[in-house]
Amino acid sequence: MDIMTYIFDEENNKRLFGLEQRRLGKIEGKLEGKIEGKLEGKIEGKLEGKIEGKLEEKKRIAIELLNMNMDIPQIEQITGLSKAEILKLKELS
Repeated sequence: MDIMTYIFDEENNKRLFGLEQRRLGKIEGKLEGKIEGKLEGKIEGKLEGKIEGKLEEKKRIAIELLNMNMDIPQIEQITGLSKAEILKLKELS
C-alpha cells in the first residue's frame, strides 16, 4: 500500500480517528479527575478550617465566662461545649 492510499483509506482513517478519540478521552478523564480532586480538597480544607475556627471561638468564650465565674451548666448552654471540655479549659487557664 503506497502512502497516498494509506492516507486516504477510509477504513484506516476511521480506525486512527477512533484511536485518537480514545486517547483524548483518557486524557480528558485524567484532567477532570485532577480538577475534581483539587476542588474537593479545597472545599474539605475550607470546611475543616471553619469548623476549627468555630470550636476555637467557643473555647475562647468559655474561658471568658469561666473568668467571670459563671456556672459550668450555663457555659455548657451558651457554648454547646461539654462539661468535660469546659473543665479541661478551666484546668488550662
